[in-house]
Amino acid sequence: MTITDLDRRTAITTGRWAALHDRSITECPYDPAGDARDQALALLWVRTYRRYRPPV
Repeated sequence: MTITDLDRRTAITTGRWAALHDRSITECPYDPAGDARDQALALLWVRTYRRYRPPV
């Protein structure tokens, strides 16, 4: 499993964008049931999303 800097930046940027534009957390583009790479990127995406849009 290799996660590049571009993969990380993409997950962070899209997670932040989704949170700031009132998108649903279920729109995460990474499969949390997928391979290890997808799981790691999904976790990063959701953490970023939650940072910018905490639960109500």
